[in-house]
Amino acid sequence: MCILERDASVGPARSAYRLLSTTKTSTLQKELQTAGAAGYALMGMTVGKTAMGGTELVAIMRRAGQP
Repeated sequence: MCILERDASVGPARSAYRLLSTTKTSTLQKELQTAGAAGYALMGMTVGKTAMGGTELVAIMRRAGQP
């Protein structure tokens, strides 16, 4: 589950989100760098369980748009 919150005092703006998920830190690092170069900022990270019983790193990224 993921809960997102925005400041109600700021007018509405469109944002694009990207969810990155991998079991390897080296892969996540490359994907974070690629997304960062495309204008995305890291919003948060967590560790999740996979359907196979393993764990994966999950990162939520956001690119702010125009109001």
